[in-house]
Amino acid sequence: MRGIDHQKALCPKCYKVNSILTCQRCGTPIKLRNYEGISRCKAYLIAAIALYIPANILPIMTVLKFNHGIPRTIVGGVVNLINLKMYPIAMIVFAASIIVPIFKIVSLWYIIDNINTLNEKKKLMLTRLYRVVHVVGKWSMLDIFVIALLVILVKVEFISEIRAEPAVLYFTAVVILTILASNEVDTRLIWDDKEKYE
Repeated sequence: MRGIDHQKALCPKCYKVNSILTCQRCGTPIKLRNYEGISRCKAYLIAAIALYIPANILPIMTVLKFNHGIPRTIVGGVVNLINLKMYPIAMIVFAASIIVPIFKIVSLWYIIDNINTLNEKKKLMLTRLYRVVHVVGKWSMLDIFVIALLVILVKVEFISEIRAEPAVLYFTAVVILTILASNEVDTRLIWDDKEKYE
């Protein structure tokens, strides 16, 4: 038995079960399902894809040593870290900057494109995939910690400074947009009987 079958929903703020569209305890508006979230998720993902391209093509940082340095893209920075034999940091940067955003974008798009599936096994798989995306999303800001680590390494090696380049803004926007897209997905829609509620 599900709440939607009896027109009941949990308040997202105080967790009281309600049968009306406003919580009787705290006054929070209640939705049985977030149908508009699919459109917003697609919009966020399209924007993230558009910004992901300049985030990887433009330089993300310049490491200046004695006032000389070459601007580096994310991939160029990974190659530079490998050349400096900083393999763990290179792997973290590659995973957090290249693999995680692509995984989140592709996975979320797959979920919202297949949200109306009738196959029970696929419903379970979509729900599990969303949980993985949600857990991985918590690590989206890992790059910021890596940049902080690089700043510490720069100070240790007596390099003059690290200068942020334009790709930092694009990459930050991609991270924020994928987090917003993930938050718009209502996985309960996967399990609903479509004919009954549309």
